Amino acid sequence: MKGESLHPAAQGLDAADIAEAFATALGRKPGALKADEAAFVAQIAADASAEELPQGSLSDIGAAFADFWRFGETAKGDAPLVRIRPWSGAGGASYGRDLLEIVQPDRPFLVDSIMGEIAEAGFPVRAMFHPVVERGGKRWSMIQVHLDPVGADRETALVAAVAGALDDVRLAVADFDAMQALMRRTIEELAAANTPISAEEKAETIAFLEWLEGEEFVFLGARVYEYPRTPDGGYASEEPLYQPEGSLGLLRDQNRRVLRRASEPAILSKAVHTHIETTPPLTVAKSNLRSRVHRRGYMDYVGVKRYGADGKPSGEVRFVGLFTAEAYDAPARDVPLIRRKVAGVLAAAGVASGGHSEKRLRNILETWPRDELFQTSEEELRGLATGVMHLFDRPRVRVFARRDPFDRFVSILMFVPRERYDSGVRERAGRILAEAYRGRVSAWYPSFSDAPLARVHYILGIDPGHHPEPDLAVVEADIAETTRTWGDRFDAAVRASPPAAGVAPTLARWAGAFSGGYRDFYSADEALCDLAEIDAMGEENFRTRAYRQVGDASIRFRFKIYRRGDSAPLSEVMPILEHMGLKALIEDAFELTPQGAGGPETVWVHEFLLEDEGGEHLVFADVQDAFETAFTAVWTGRTESDGFNRLVLELGVSWRDAALIRALARYRQQSGLDPSQLVQEQALQAHPGVARLILDLFRIKFDPAIAVDLKAREMQAAAVMDEIVQALQAVESLDHDRVLRRLALLVGAVKRTNFYQLAEDGRPKPYISFKVASRELDDLPAPKPYREIFVSAPHVEGVHLRFGPVARGGLRWSDRRDDFRTEVLGLVKAQQVKNAVIVPVGSKGGFYPKQLPRGGAPDAVRAEGVRAYRTFLSGLLDITDNIDADNTVVRPASVIAHEGDDPYLVVAADKGTATFSDIANGLAEAYGFWLGDAFASGGSAGYDHKVMGITARGAWEAVKRHFREAGKDIQTTDFTVVGVGDMSGDVFGNGMLLSKHIRLIAAFDHRHIFIDPNPDSAVSWEERKRMFELPRSSWEDYDRSKISPGGGVFSRALKSIVLTPEIKAALDIKADAVSPAELMTAILKARAELLYLGGIGTYVKARGESNADAGDKANDAIRVNGSELRVKVVGEGANLGLTQAGRIEFARAGGRINTDAIDNSAGVDSSDHEVNIKILTGMVERAGKITSREDRNVLLASMTDEVAEHVLAHNYDQTLAISLLEQDAPGELENHARFMVELENEGRLNRRVEGLPDPAQIAELAAGGAGLTRPELAVLMAYGKLDLFDEIVASAAPDDAAFEQILEAYFPTALGRYDDEMKKHRLRREIIATVIDNELVNICGPTFPSRLRAAAGCDTGALITGFEGARRILRFGETWDAVAALDGKAPAEGQLALFRALAHTLRSQTYWMARRAGSGGVDALTARYGAGMAELRALTPGILSTFEQKNVARRAAIFVKDGAPEVLAQQIAAMQPLTTATELVDLASGLGWPVASAARVYHQVGAAFSFDRLRAAAGEKRGGDHFERMAVRRLVEDMLAEQAQVARAVMTFAASPDAAETSEQAKSTVTSWAQMHSGPGRAVKRTIEEIEQAGGGWTFAKLTIANAALRELANAAVK
Repeated sequence: MKGESLHPAAQGLDAADIAEAFATALGRKPGALKADEAAFVAQIAADASAEELPQGSLSDIGAAFADFWRFGETAKGDAPLVRIRPWSGAGGASYGRDLLEIVQPDRPFLVDSIMGEIAEAGFPVRAMFHPVVERGGKRWSMIQVHLDPVGADRETALVAAVAGALDDVRLAVADFDAMQALMRRTIEELAAANTPISAEEKAETIAFLEWLEGEEFVFLGARVYEYPRTPDGGYASEEPLYQPEGSLGLLRDQNRRVLRRASEPAILSKAVHTHIETTPPLTVAKSNLRSRVHRRGYMDYVGVKRYGADGKPSGEVRFVGLFTAEAYDAPARDVPLIRRKVAGVLAAAGVASGGHSEKRLRNILETWPRDELFQTSEEELRGLATGVMHLFDRPRVRVFARRDPFDRFVSILMFVPRERYDSGVRERAGRILAEAYRGRVSAWYPSFSDAPLARVHYILGIDPGHHPEPDLAVVEADIAETTRTWGDRFDAAVRASPPAAGVAPTLARWAGAFSGGYRDFYSADEALCDLAEIDAMGEENFRTRAYRQVGDASIRFRFKIYRRGDSAPLSEVMPILEHMGLKALIEDAFELTPQGAGGPETVWVHEFLLEDEGGEHLVFADVQDAFETAFTAVWTGRTESDGFNRLVLELGVSWRDAALIRALARYRQQSGLDPSQLVQEQALQAHPGVARLILDLFRIKFDPAIAVDLKAREMQAAAVMDEIVQALQAVESLDHDRVLRRLALLVGAVKRTNFYQLAEDGRPKPYISFKVASRELDDLPAPKPYREIFVSAPHVEGVHLRFGPVARGGLRWSDRRDDFRTEVLGLVKAQQVKNAVIVPVGSKGGFYPKQLPRGGAPDAVRAEGVRAYRTFLSGLLDITDNIDADNTVVRPASVIAHEGDDPYLVVAADKGTATFSDIANGLAEAYGFWLGDAFASGGSAGYDHKVMGITARGAWEAVKRHFREAGKDIQTTDFTVVGVGDMSGDVFGNGMLLSKHIRLIAAFDHRHIFIDPNPDSAVSWEERKRMFELPRSSWEDYDRSKISPGGGVFSRALKSIVLTPEIKAALDIKADAVSPAELMTAILKARAELLYLGGIGTYVKARGESNADAGDKANDAIRVNGSELRVKVVGEGANLGLTQAGRIEFARAGGRINTDAIDNSAGVDSSDHEVNIKILTGMVERAGKITSREDRNVLLASMTDEVAEHVLAHNYDQTLAISLLEQDAPGELENHARFMVELENEGRLNRRVEGLPDPAQIAELAAGGAGLTRPELAVLMAYGKLDLFDEIVASAAPDDAAFEQILEAYFPTALGRYDDEMKKHRLRREIIATVIDNELVNICGPTFPSRLRAAAGCDTGALITGFEGARRILRFGETWDAVAALDGKAPAEGQLALFRALAHTLRSQTYWMARRAGSGGVDALTARYGAGMAELRALTPGILSTFEQKNVARRAAIFVKDGAPEVLAQQIAAMQPLTTATELVDLASGLGWPVASAARVYHQVGAAFSFDRLRAAAGEKRGGDHFERMAVRRLVEDMLAEQAQVARAVMTFAASPDAAETSEQAKSTVTSWAQMHSGPGRAVKRTIEEIEQAGGGWTFAKLTIANAALRELANAAVK
């Protein structure tokens, strides 16, 4: 039937069904069973219970019993058959049971004995069947026991045990009649014997034996003994004698002894002698034999003495067996022997018959352990029973002991007040008793009644003759103590040691707090310790305690955790302990519920037994507190959990010291050059002595509590370092040596730390920061910063790298846990180049939040990031100097500085977000930091980069220049673009709105891919503008209707993107579908005109680089090579879009590109202006000239546009500078190479790091007539600026008052009224140096300063003075700006030619001015030469020689042809000859002539003797190596000096300036002078004519010969 159960239980196990299944299994038809078979299966069916049998088919059940039957049929004789077999069904499936099967002749006690053996072996019984069958005229017991699987390893033992029990049953049953007969004879003998007891006692004894004979005793064995006698009638000290044939039942086994397990006494001891002579004829006791028959337990021993004719005992009959259950249950008054004892006790007690006491005493005796009544004498019983009776009125602990007559055991009755008793009391009392008797608890029997007492009967096994006789009063006291309730002891403990809260409040709070499990585990005194720890918990709701107990091994101790609320998960606890080198052997946890103000609280107590396998040498007391505080610090998040915490135990230091070591090691790890953290941990653990010395070195350097001066600290530190070096000699492992040595050297290079600063709560700060002089460490990757600050905390790590005392750069939220320093170092290299345009040098910071919520909501992630950011900033500010209102540098509290003042620290959020900058500025102001909200630029009260669009606008200057120089104006002409980024971003969003002629074909960010195959520039610009103005947006928000046919927006999460024909055409893709990665790669390779990078990531590398070299694993799948780019221009609005090698590869392939540092420098430039403006306004605020921060903010906002103009001008100038360098790159290659060598020799440049060519590559370029590319030139230009900046700052040049106008021009005009504060600006000199540095290098090139100093023989101060003086007297700025105004009006090539000409003029003029720069500064220099230059400018070119006039006209014509206005072209062409103005002014001044007259003579001398022609010829000699060019330059300088010398002689000859009123007069005067010096003059003309007639042009050798003739002329002129 559907739904019917097939389980046998549901079928009722019908007997007929079983019989049928049984018959079928035997191969018979139903109803054809034999009689014995039918009887067998009927008994089986009667016993069968469905619940006891496993679920299975009846056929399998029948088969199991049929197999059992067949097994039984094999039985022969009396020997039992025993086997164990598994029960399997017909298909071989196991039923999960083993069947123990026994077949033997039927006897009593079989089942009880077998089941007892199974129980003792520990096997649970599932079912048992015991059919008894007649077969062959004999009754057979067939026993089948169903067991859980026994297992092969235990099967033999179980079969042997069962067989042994069956053998005992056989022996006992076989001799049962004989033993009863022996008992009868014994009774009769005793009745006839002459015994030393009364007739009444004798009769009672015989009655007892007859009572036993009457089936109250199960006879299991008997033996007859004789006592050996001496001739004098005494007892011999020999073993009692017995005849083996006189032994019956179990005692047929001669190895079985009644009174001792091993053997009977070898001699009759004194105790036995006494027993024989003094005890009654009957002895009832427990034997030492355990019964395996009928019932498990020690057999009862009944000994009946035999008497000789002399009335003395001559022997003994010993019976062993078991009192029957009826014997135990019978009332005491009905049991012979016992009844007499009871009556005697009642009579002797003197209690009134029928009274309360008599009833109580009778009850006591009636319930007395029956074995004890048998074995205890009347006298003993009386004392024991009356003693118990007295307990009823005053229940208390009492112990009553009775020793076995043979001294084998002690029987103890313990009485305990009932309410005090539990299993724990029984166990503890048993231990006390066993210890008191130095014995063992063999058995215990608790008993309960309605009396107020609980009783436990203990049997203690003892060593005969070798046990103490304890004072039972002491024993009782000990037991009484252990029976006291836990609550009693707790109450007493509280009262004995009152807590601070008081006794009553403590008991009220804690009395009911402890669970039963806790009470079982801990004493009240321990509870008092625990509650003290719990009540001492602070807000952390967590506390720990480490301790030892008596007996704990030296490498073990105990540890408790107290936690309010939830329990402490083991998964969180165990790693902390393991990291400290500890193994938890045992863990227990208890929940406590003390009463709090609002009701019950929950507090968890965890205890661990810990083992420190490597801690044999540690002293627990020395590390106890350190361990507790370290664990708490880890748990509460104040420190981390790792192997460094082992140092807490190994050195006995605080967790802060371990955290310091961790921070130092983590810094070393960030270098990427050190062994793994595991090796670091192992090294420190293996060499604790060195680790301690490293900590000592740190402490000596920085602990403010050490009251010594800095010099003494340094001396002591040097001594410790020597110790470390010496100790390292014993370190065998190279890895360990490297770890320890580098940590020690790192400490040596640390200059400051906040380690000893305290937080507001008076505790050490939960983070550590230290400042490192990186260049003092040899094993750091290049480039090495000037300083770096490392910050370490459990939730954040970060580093801030600075390349100079005054440095700035952003802080990056890094996602690179293990190498964020590498990431920051890569960024700061670009920042260095970028910062060449601003006052500070490059810096960069990065922090890695280590506890971001996994899978957390954005707000939660951001909140944790902000927490990490604040900690990182705090670590920086903690160790940075401050400046007070008096402009005095102030050291941070508790900071020892091993360096000079260092107050300048400026940062910014890497993404320029106002929120993060506001956080930083708020923190700075909370610190009272002198920069205030100038600490982080771009905040809400500052210049927001995104609002200004300044970074993108700066990058756009580069993009415009690239296209302008390629002949395209992208502000008026459509052009195609692909890009990286989206419209919500600052750089990309702003950038894609900077021209309305952008046709954005494709772009992607980390979420989407945007493709517009044929965009409408106007429509798409409007849509991008709409998106940019949204609060938040992605490409998904782009209006699809504004996308050209075939385009769309695709998620990067897609597995595949189906391409339209339009997309395939736009991106040159042949496949119909591609993955998102393949599509983005195609975008990067697109044939657009501009690739604009506005998103984070490195997308282009060089062919020779691997993806790993790019350092951006996230974009490995889409990255392309520089040579694969097909755009014309790359604009790097974002950082690190290309590797430097990738840029160079693209540039060598003809692409136009700078570097990210050049293109996006406007952001950092804007931030630097903001910082410097805020420093100034801060001074103004403190002076009271700006009265509120709101007024200050209004002022800042009003200057936004002007700041932007300043910044964008720098972007314009830098890209122009690179273009000018590019024009001359092939010819300047050697100079560039020499400059790189100089920087390398000074340790300021690493070519490999910066991607600059090595000497072999330089030679290859030179051979190919190529120069450096724009990316390389950008780097070299930056290094030129950085190098010059340091030298300017180190010189006195910035102190020249003439440069104050540069300072004023740096700031917006609105700040001009704060002149006094401006002059006192903290960075006044640096600002001036930066402006001059940039202008000089931008115009004159990076190699110019070093070359000019060498040529002019001047220092940097003279160079700067000469440069500024040259600019002023040339009115250079006006002309330069006029050329810049030709953007879009003149061809770029022509415009660049004008710029180059101007730059050449300025370089020449600077040379002459630098040689004349004295101590008077710029103003003195311009005053000396300015007027003369102005006068000569007005007369040029007319005042020049005819040859030079022609050259000027020729140059002007070229400029005009290239698109320059004629006036401007003429002006620039005429400027080069003006570079001799300084010489002319000096010439005129020396002779008192007007400068114009002196100039006419000078130029006519040049024409008369061909100086102008020869100089022009020399100027054409631009080939050769550096030394050849230097020789040419010296030759030209000689010619100029010689020309001036001859001119001076002519002027002296003329005597009056009237001789040079006009050029004709000057020419006549020169002719007259020449006639007087015709010899040298004719020699010059002749030499020149001969050289020219020889043909072949002017070589250096020819010029040298000609110059020799000119030198002779000059020498003759001065005679």
